[in-house]
Amino acid sequence: MKNGKLLVGENEINHNFEIQQCGIQKIYLSPKAKANPKAIEKIRSADLIVMGPGNHYCSILPNLLVSGIAEALRTSKAKVVYNCNLVNKKGQTDGFSLDDYVDAIEQYIGKGRVDFVTYNIGKPSKMLLKKYAQESEIVPFEKDARKKRHYRIIQSDFLSTEKVSFSRGDKIAKTRSLLRHDTEKIGKVLMMLLELAEYENILNDIV
Repeated sequence: MKNGKLLVGENEINHNFEIQQCGIQKIYLSPKAKANPKAIEKIRSADLIVMGPGNHYCSILPNLLVSGIAEALRTSKAKVVYNCNLVNKKGQTDGFSLDDYVDAIEQYIGKGRVDFVTYNIGKPSKMLLKKYAQESEIVPFEKDARKKRHYRIIQSDFLSTEKVSFSRGDKIAKTRSLLRHDTEKIGKVLMMLLELAEYENILNDIV
């Protein structure tokens, strides 16, 4: 970090709440990691690449630091979809908007590489809102914050209504989120995006 402190490993990063305040000087993998050639091949031949949701510094960015992955994402002809997180992590991504997350990811995979972003507009229960008011904040999105975006934003109620439960043996259950995406809803959107270009071409031909 910019104050000279070094955070090593997912556990240290995940439990540090001064990252946003101190600022990040550099993020890197040690030892360096090289992508499996089969992974590179799959990325380059994919029709759709899905990123997120997940912990920004512990789950999303580390994948982009693996040698070969970012380049494969840049050169792939696949559409890239980013499923925006529901909430920001206190002390780490405070104040991040939907646009900030996209900007941060495109620092690694190239400006203009994200094609679609899914954003939740569903409202959590009062109980969950009260809980998260102390730990994090709902990721904000302001349509007019930018005059023009190169990515298209899909807004819908993506909140899961299923009750979250954890195994008794889960030692880090307290750190896990109670606010979650509805996997079926997200899945339907992703399948729709795979066929979107074909549908749009058909509609353009209708007079």
